[in-house]
Amino acid sequence: MATIIKQNTPLVTQPLKTSPATGATLASMGLKKTIPLLHGSQGCGAFAKVYLIQHLREPIPLQNTAIDQVAAVMGGDENLFEALKTLCEKEAPQLITVMTTGLTEMQGTDTYRVIHDFRRQYPQYAATRIINMSTPDFSGSMQTGFASCVDAVVRQTVQPPSGRQKQRKQVNVLCSIGMTAADIETLQGYLEAFALDAIMVPDLSLSLDGHLDDSDYSACSTGGTSILEIELMADSCATLVLGRSLLPTATWLKQRFDIPLISLDMGMDIAQMDALVLALSQLSGKPVPDWIGRARRRLQDAMLDCHFVLSNEQIAVALEPDLAIGYGKLLASMGIRVPRIVTTVDAPGLAELSAAEVVIGDLASLNPVVAQVSTIISNSHAAGMFEPQVPVLRAGYPCHDQFGNMDIRQFGYEGCRERLFALANLQLRHHHDEVAPHISAYRFGADEVQPKERAS
Repeated sequence: MATIIKQNTPLVTQPLKTSPATGATLASMGLKKTIPLLHGSQGCGAFAKVYLIQHLREPIPLQNTAIDQVAAVMGGDENLFEALKTLCEKEAPQLITVMTTGLTEMQGTDTYRVIHDFRRQYPQYAATRIINMSTPDFSGSMQTGFASCVDAVVRQTVQPPSGRQKQRKQVNVLCSIGMTAADIETLQGYLEAFALDAIMVPDLSLSLDGHLDDSDYSACSTGGTSILEIELMADSCATLVLGRSLLPTATWLKQRFDIPLISLDMGMDIAQMDALVLALSQLSGKPVPDWIGRARRRLQDAMLDCHFVLSNEQIAVALEPDLAIGYGKLLASMGIRVPRIVTTVDAPGLAELSAAEVVIGDLASLNPVVAQVSTIISNSHAAGMFEPQVPVLRAGYPCHDQFGNMDIRQFGYEGCRERLFALANLQLRHHHDEVAPHISAYRFGADEVQPKERAS
């Protein structure tokens, strides 16, 4: 059990936390033909847009209501109303997600009322769904904003069960912010192996997988799960939850539609994957395919190979809660000691980790343990602070100093194996001998050798 420590300092010098609106924007990108609309100033939208573009290296069609100094005082309802009208008229998206900021939350803006008035005045735009959510900058983090977006979309969209018979069983999958496009694709492969149809919410593997779109420019997201699919979630036989931040949404589906839920954290260690595979086999009534058994044995071999380098090492973690729990369990499965985990908000599951301390704080909270750890698992901001003295394995957001962030696989037997190899290789490249090699005082180099004179 880890000790939870909440940082109470008047100044944050090295922030780990990012605004909830940024997380909600990311979640919106996993929904088909969606425009995220930030109800706030242009600066708020620009920050979230640049932040995500640097990490993903993809266009982010984020719009904002351009609250200026007048609207900040007098109210920004008209700005939101006009923004909705412009987007519906010019772009005709399937969905607009309306997110708040600290400014509009402090104003007390009632986005639900504005949307209701817009619907009543412009019935011709009924084909475009408009969903509001609360994402104030002063509360929560990027993960909570992501979860708020998923929760709002599900609760405001899902329809009662249709009662139609399906050829294959359908499963809802709620994907955490910690999952990359490669993770979601890997999970889809596992579900397909058991002949299960999946509704992934959100599905970043179709929108942010690094593909070139047919059109040069799109004002909406270029892939993801459609609203029509989300409407049919009540017909599913189970809800699979990746990441505890989405448990409230799965619980609502269970209470409202009696859909069983399966929660397995992030699927980043062999025990969680064994539980998932067993659950999918029981759900589908099909045996485990041979390739999954082989993937498990390959992970076991990787654990044997890497334990010489990783076992009993000390590694620190600084990530959002879901991903921190995932990496915490992966490290514990290898016998790695974790003196400190730093995360953004207090969340369920953190106290269960095999770490000495869990600090709710910023990256500066790593300073007391830097001298005793061999590696840190965190983002590019941590790398800027601690490298080259301590190597940083890139994970989470933002990682703007490397390519292919959405191609990094963490989930599944395959993902665990690849992450262990990445950690072990990082250890090898930065290995320091505990005992310095002895250099004899009588040692000489090749240039000091004198040729032997021949006797005349």
